[in-house]
Amino acid sequence: MLSIEGVSSGYGKISAIQDVNVAVHQGEIVVLLGSNGAGKSTLLKTISGALRPTQGHILYQGQRIDGKKSHSIAEMGIIQIQEGRGILSRMTVEENLEMGAYLRSDKDKIAEDLERVFQRFPRIQERLGQNAGTLSGGEQQMLAIGRALMARPQLLLMDEPSLGLSPRLVEFIFETIQELRTKDGLTILLVEQNANQALALADRGYVMETGRVVLQGESQALRANEGVQKAYLGRSARSAKN
Repeated sequence: MLSIEGVSSGYGKISAIQDVNVAVHQGEIVVLLGSNGAGKSTLLKTISGALRPTQGHILYQGQRIDGKKSHSIAEMGIIQIQEGRGILSRMTVEENLEMGAYLRSDKDKIAEDLERVFQRFPRIQERLGQNAGTLSGGEQQMLAIGRALMARPQLLLMDEPSLGLSPRLVEFIFETIQELRTKDGLTILLVEQNANQALALADRGYVMETGRVVLQGESQALRANEGVQKAYLGRSARSAKN
């Protein structure tokens, strides 16, 4: 579905990722792991068109998208939920949801999708007229996901969806991500600091360090990897077995 081939990208003269190769297959959840500054968010921004690669190619459904503008990539079905949620804080909840569907003209389907968002996130429906910036962190994340769903994505790019949330809400967000795959049929590329839960959810994963992919594999294999355990899971291979 998505193939990232030898991609380098960055900010001006600063290269943030170098020669990255990542593949995401239809129906998968794939997680990107790595410390802050490893290049994970840069990679998502490059896929979504916010940044242009300085080398390499990005193919989506067999078509090159590197160099396309963000709105063109969104129209193709790739939608990103930014780190920090990226909601429009001075607009109402309802206006944020409407913005999610701004590229669409199928009013009947938009209404159906809005109802599905309300069914999934009843608290969002209760706050339609409220400014988005006054919502709690968990509610803002629900709104960010709801707004993304209003665009009818096929591939969802999620950047740190559990950041700053309570353990109870983290659990809810991960359950929602699983449902987006199983019930909505979405393919998801996930950047997440909560490596343990992300690997429990994902099919495969990639580990990034200083702008490069240094390890990849099935989630179960990554969870068993001693280096991953020490760096991201907070335990050694020996203690994990005991």
